Amino acid sequence: MFKLLFSLLLVCFNGVSKAQMVYPYQDIKLEKPSDYKETEPMALSATKFLLGTPFIEVDVNRGNALVFLNKWMSGTKDHQFYLQGFAQELSVDLNVLSLYIPAMVKYTLENKAAAVNPIKIEQQASKIVLDYCNDPKNNFRLKKKLRKLLEDHQPVKE
Repeated sequence: MFKLLFSLLLVCFNGVSKAQMVYPYQDIKLEKPSDYKETEPMALSATKFLLGTPFIEVDVNRGNALVFLNKWMSGTKDHQFYLQGFAQELSVDLNVLSLYIPAMVKYTLENKAAAVNPIKIEQQASKIVLDYCNDPKNNFRLKKKLRKLLEDHQPVKE
């Protein structure tokens, strides 16, 4: 399921990119188990790029960062990512999923102790995506149904 979702994401990100300097994520080799631990900083960098720049639907740089994150998430043994249930509900809009996946990785890598709980990851990733979508400079219009879904999945205030 995970690979199918990411394959669909990649189709969305075919095309010509804007002139922008980005780390060449497509050149990162993930061949042995130690590669995944060593590339954690690059995975975090990819999330910061994807969640820190305005959304462009067809962008080679975004596509390369997403492909790298897909490979990294699929192969890392240090972290678990669940793309069933809630993530499947978001997959009706691949653009939203292309924000949610890096949000999961970002939260996980920045909060390793708390990120052992998949519900907490879902909630925090939802918050990150909503924050991104609520910032007008990111040029992302979130459909009402998906906004409600993300809002309902927010962390509970303690």
